[in-house]
Amino acid sequence: MKMRAKYLLPLLTLIPLVALITSAAYSSGGITFYSPSYNGETYYVGQSITIDAVFPQQFATDGATINFFFPNSSLAATIPVQINGSGGIYVLNAYTFPNVQGTWQITIEVAGGAAVGSINVNVIQKTPLVTVNLGYSVVGQTIPQTPSITLTFPNGTTTTVPLQGTISVPSGTSYQVQSAITEGNVRWATNYVSTGTITPATTSITPTYYQQYSVTFNYTVQGGTGYTPPTVYYHSLGTNETVQAPATVWVDANSAYTYSPQLQSSVQGERWITMNYTGIVKAPGEINAYYINQYLVALQSQVPVYAIVNGVNETLNSTNWFTQGTTIKLENITQYVSSTERYVIANFSPSALVTVNQPTTIKVTTITQYLINVNSPVQLSAFINGVNETLASGWYNQGTTIKIENITYYMGNGERLILGKVFPAPQLTVNSSYTITATTITQYFVNVSSPIPVQVLINGSKTTLNSSWINSGTTIQVLNYTYNVSPQERIIIVGVSPSQSFAVKSPVNLKLLTVTQYLVTINGVSKFYNSGSKIVLNASVPFYETATFKGTYNVSPGATITVNQPITETLVVSPNYLVLGGIAAVIIIVIAVVVIILLRR
Repeated sequence: MKMRAKYLLPLLTLIPLVALITSAAYSSGGITFYSPSYNGETYYVGQSITIDAVFPQQFATDGATINFFFPNSSLAATIPVQINGSGGIYVLNAYTFPNVQGTWQITIEVAGGAAVGSINVNVIQKTPLVTVNLGYSVVGQTIPQTPSITLTFPNGTTTTVPLQGTISVPSGTSYQVQSAITEGNVRWATNYVSTGTITPATTSITPTYYQQYSVTFNYTVQGGTGYTPPTVYYHSLGTNETVQAPATVWVDANSAYTYSPQLQSSVQGERWITMNYTGIVKAPGEINAYYINQYLVALQSQVPVYAIVNGVNETLNSTNWFTQGTTIKLENITQYVSSTERYVIANFSPSALVTVNQPTTIKVTTITQYLINVNSPVQLSAFINGVNETLASGWYNQGTTIKIENITYYMGNGERLILGKVFPAPQLTVNSSYTITATTITQYFVNVSSPIPVQVLINGSKTTLNSSWINSGTTIQVLNYTYNVSPQERIIIVGVSPSQSFAVKSPVNLKLLTVTQYLVTINGVSKFYNSGSKIVLNASVPFYETATFKGTYNVSPGATITVNQPITETLVVSPNYLVLGGIAAVIIIVIAVVVIILLRR
């Protein structure tokens, strides 16, 4: 609660002001002055003067200069002006007289001195009474006593009064406000300008007092050396202030303070941080900030990295500050970019377990892998990066070369699978995800048993068929032909097992049933006979002749021969001299008998 009182102070004798007005205007050098309006007009220190003058018409629209000269004739101010079309100038509040008392000269100059007019004015000090309201306000708890103000009047007398109420004092009275009231380590202080001079413009003196505590800002550091002391930001007398700890300062009660959140080190990658760097000053005494030593752990990785930090699972950032002694156990977790692409961590440098005792850079080496799907009815073998391996669906490193081997897969019992087309290609480099699709062709073994080449139509194309693997579904038609071993020997097909025409749907034993035939020529007539055939060599000859078959076999007519080779037989006829001799003997006898008979007659 403010108390008001009115203090009547001794008044200084006022200086009488005498104004001698001789005319309404004053002329000099052809220039007529209307303000000031007469030579010797009086003005007060701090009062503004307006210049109003008229020039000869010949100088209308020209430039002019107004000069103010101190009582000692030295130039105080120069003001350039422009004469209007009517030959006049009017400059409101052209100049305010400083506290230099005496006779001042004012000159107006036109066209570089073509016309010059001058007029004098008297400048004096005015000492009127000034009424000032005194008071104060408090930020914080109530001030224990009313502050005082000391006044020194122009006549040199001094008095001290409480800073409250209303006073009337001569202008020019100087004052000094009590700056602080202290009770031990608590005080009430003001940042109001403690000294000054009361002028007619002074209406009140009402400083604000701030309750303040004497506070020692201190700090403690855990570990390390080479740190810079912290800066403390606090409020004093309602103004933001800074100080380097440790330091004892006056701080506004119940105001906020803030320490530097961290201390820098001469070692790059090292710092000290505090968690209790800010608070409210609620009492005098010491405030201590506790700083802990930390090191920078930088992470170089193209994938997120997870780690167990002092037993807690965390995600590491590219830059991480950890307290000295922190243990970091890096987790090897695969990062999936998509369902077909992933990054696999191959290595941690310097290691997967790091104890933070210095600035450290953790480098994570990753391998890009792509999903390869293998779609094949058989197990594929391939050279993977030059090594023979089984190709299966799975993740493969970027840049891996895969060359699929063309392998035949035997199923047993005359059945096998051969590799057909491979998509997208039988050889590729892994630079994206692929689906490798392999097709197979089922083949069955056709076992050919034949004494002669087997001529067939395979799916309509003529060829010679040997024992071989034939694609499933292939149609085979056995051609019936005669195989000529020589002009005298041939082999003919008499049967085909299982049939002459069939589709390959399982293993097949193809057997040709054949008969060997030989050319038999008897008496110039040739004919092929099956091997093993029996031929009876018949011949009709007179009794008086003899016949023999000559050739491969020399046999008599009626003999039976077996065909097991080419045969040539020719019937050779000759006289039967024995028969003919008998006949001749008989004839002779007959003739002899006849002759005898005849002779007997």
